[in-house]
Amino acid sequence: MKNKYLSLFLFSLFSLSSCGNSFPFELKDTVYNVYDTYVSFSLYEGNNENVNDIKEIIKKYDVLSDNYQERELTNVYTINHTNEEVTVSTELYNLLETSFSVMSEAEYYNPLLGSLNEKWKEALKNKEILSETVIDEELTKINNSSVSLGGENKVQRLGEALIDLGGIAKGYLLDKVKEYLVSKNISKYLIDAGRSSILLGEKEGGEDFVISISDLNHKKIKLKNSVISTSGTSEQHIVIDGNTYSHIVNPFTGSALAKYDAIIVISDLAYKGDAFATSLMNNTIEEIKEIEKNSNIKVIVAKGGEVLYKNESIILF
Repeated sequence: MKNKYLSLFLFSLFSLSSCGNSFPFELKDTVYNVYDTYVSFSLYEGNNENVNDIKEIIKKYDVLSDNYQERELTNVYTINHTNEEVTVSTELYNLLETSFSVMSEAEYYNPLLGSLNEKWKEALKNKEILSETVIDEELTKINNSSVSLGGENKVQRLGEALIDLGGIAKGYLLDKVKEYLVSKNISKYLIDAGRSSILLGEKEGGEDFVISISDLNHKKIKLKNSVISTSGTSEQHIVIDGNTYSHIVNPFTGSALAKYDAIIVISDLAYKGDAFATSLMNNTIEEIKEIEKNSNIKVIVAKGGEVLYKNESIILF
């Protein structure tokens, strides 16, 4: 069974404003249990065959990225339970390749945090802080581990660290859904992955959607043909001895201390938006500004329900 504690952190970070989001035609459906959350989607053109195809894409990547249980396809769980070379599907190989390659841009995103993440979640659930001894042991595992991606879809986990794609898997599957929609010439849609990542097409007449951001006291933003991703602590965090801890772990120090309440990222690629939303929680504001320039993203930093920083091109109302 998947870790149900994770689902507490993936709840209601964005919502759709009721203002002007009605359509003359709409096909809706929801797929549950994607990293213990849901993907709800609406097509404002297309047909039921498109709906079924999208559901199959979502279900496939849920299976492939699952690191909690063995499934009908070779998945992350399979790789985590051996140090032998494993042949995986092209889809899983490409997902893993993307996950590790994005580390060069998002320095605080690391797919090998699986075991450390789990230990922090368990400690915080018990209102405890992970000991320095355990943190050091886990960081040693991470620093001495890697994943080899070879030819013919060969994958090998080297070391003891466990792969966890929770910081990128939802975004990646949204990108795959978008590829499908583009191939079918469908441009009017909204795909909501647990309200922490939303893929937006456009409304009738090419108009924007209106998105409400709960971490900013429901300030709104108008967007279309883009992705808005967030990583936040406001829905679930724990204060111990005056310090706020969250599920977001610094891969260099092993700390789960929260620097901000939320990072909101607007991007063209959902996988990149998800990875940066997690990674930037550990960056300074000045570092975030520099990363924006180099990575084609726009960022909002929230703390205490207010804007600590936002890209100058972003308009909130």
